[in-house]
Amino acid sequence: MRTTAGVVIIGGGVMGASIAYHLSEKGFNDVILLERKHLAAEGTGHSGALVRQHYSQDPVVKMAVRSVRIFEEFEDRTGRTGVFSQTGWIKIGSADMRAEMERLIERHRPLGVKADLLTIDELEKLIPGINTDGIGSALIEHGGGHADPVATTEGLADVARSRGVKVVEGVSATGISLTANRVSGVTTDDGEISTEIIVNAAGPWSPEVAGWVGIDLPIKVTREQDLILETDDANLRPEYPVSDGLDRIYWRRDRDRLLAGDGHPKENEFVNPNDYKNTHDANFELELMARLKHRIPGFTDHARVIGGYASLYDVTPDWHPILGRVDGIDGYINCNGWSGHGFKLGPSVGELIAEDIVDGKSSSIDISSLGLDRFEKGALLSGSYAGNQA
Repeated sequence: MRTTAGVVIIGGGVMGASIAYHLSEKGFNDVILLERKHLAAEGTGHSGALVRQHYSQDPVVKMAVRSVRIFEEFEDRTGRTGVFSQTGWIKIGSADMRAEMERLIERHRPLGVKADLLTIDELEKLIPGINTDGIGSALIEHGGGHADPVATTEGLADVARSRGVKVVEGVSATGISLTANRVSGVTTDDGEISTEIIVNAAGPWSPEVAGWVGIDLPIKVTREQDLILETDDANLRPEYPVSDGLDRIYWRRDRDRLLAGDGHPKENEFVNPNDYKNTHDANFELELMARLKHRIPGFTDHARVIGGYASLYDVTPDWHPILGRVDGIDGYINCNGWSGHGFKLGPSVGELIAEDIVDGKSSSIDISSLGLDRFEKGALLSGSYAGNQA
């Protein structure tokens, strides 16, 4: 492993891979990407991987729009096929959510998001067999869909690697060296790397990394569970990825299976990222299957659970990420606190961090409202819906 680098990225999920890719796009390849396990081993690899642009804050909407464009170009950029399924994305809600859906649809149009409200008849055509009881609002976002999170991460990292970026798997960062309040190196379990810029893209481990330079990140780690379902009748499997804010569930196709998970609002389970149960709970399976059976009984009655898992979110107090440099520690950059939104935003976020490093500023999107200092200033961001529905 090289002992010097212009930039060291800590974390080999979609964020780290995207930053490495976009730095290489800008001709900057003096980069080491450190991942203690393997690429996409943690949250990214277990992501629900829905791709949508329906957010409350304009900077996040713009990131999501840009990410969709990168997903659309993914084959040309990386040579990987079949990574992004642009099926469209459906959101279901209560009658009380309808006015906000309408407002956001109109607000998003100038930003390039194409979405429309759905009538109940239209919803039933798109999701045959859906139980529409209680549904008071629904929309379809035409550019959304879902993607393969592992292939996305590996595709970005492979291109960066081909351009000279050093992607190091199986090596842990263990500390950060400072000289006169400036980053000067990263210690690892395989030696030390001299560098003047470090990006903290360590997801649930970001608070630990930030602590090495005396920064207290307001991030809590939650355990999130998902189920994998299978049916012998492929015609019963829903075509569209859905975020159901009424029943607090989401689902999407995963090749010939269905991936389903829990949504907000709910009581969060806070855990230690170094010591948590990574398999799903039996009671979670019963509860989620009951909610799925209520909403899509035709599929659920003929489906069986063939697996499941638990993974982690790195959650901030306002459910929005922490991005950018920190006053008083030169050369340290945050890229964390994604609160369950990270995968879908990752392709564009890497571009923003690369702009900051190479050009001195994230110029394509103003991300100043997402800095760590907002918590001290009391300038927390709001979301239109509960929790990570944002």
